[in-house]
Amino acid sequence: MMKELSPLTKTRLHEDIVEQLKDRIIRGDLPAGTKLPAERELAEQLQVNRTTVREALHKLESMGLVEIKHGAGIFVRDYLESGSLELARHIIFLDGKVNVDVLRNLLTLRRLLVPEISYHAALQRSDDDLRELERVIHQSEGMPPDEKDWRVHNVIARASGNVLFVLFLNAFTSLAQDSSRLYFAVEGNRERSLRFYSEIYEAIRGRKAERAKAIMAEVLEFAEQQTLGAVGKNTRKAKTPKSAEK
Repeated sequence: MMKELSPLTKTRLHEDIVEQLKDRIIRGDLPAGTKLPAERELAEQLQVNRTTVREALHKLESMGLVEIKHGAGIFVRDYLESGSLELARHIIFLDGKVNVDVLRNLLTLRRLLVPEISYHAALQRSDDDLRELERVIHQSEGMPPDEKDWRVHNVIARASGNVLFVLFLNAFTSLAQDSSRLYFAVEGNRERSLRFYSEIYEAIRGRKAERAKAIMAEVLEFAEQQTLGAVGKNTRKAKTPKSAEK
């Protein structure tokens, strides 16, 4: 018997329904194959109208978390079979806390894919791409370092000529914003990035694809180590009781 959901009081009610059910599905409280209560029963539990419930269920269906079988009911899906990158943010920040293991998975994915993006950028880049890369690197004084870093990577991805590379990087940036800020809070990391910008620019300018790939792989390995260290330290600090800090 499924435990009843909590009544809602906020204005965007369908989003709150999505959050409650999403968290339970990802945590495994509602395993794949579980049949959810009917719309009417869910509406009663949540104290909302059925239209709001229906809107939430369609959102969950689009995320690959539930399947609505007309005449049979609403069933939880195995999100590892049906989910997309959209779920990554929910998994990383489940219950409002960073899941370091999933963040590590995401950084590994970046380390595997982004060097290939740089390889193709060096081969495919146009003169306009090169000018834009130079502008972002050398004429962006005052720009926050995490934003500058995103723009450098975005230009490189665009230069590859593969729109899916660009969309992947956009998704990654959205998912890793908090950890990126932790990384760039360290002066040594900012200095390392400045050296990286100079090196990757020269490789792409010279159309040295293997060199560009190697430069990107090296800096991402460094960034991954630093990011995981910063996130781990921040997590431990958040868990330290105030009494222990005295």
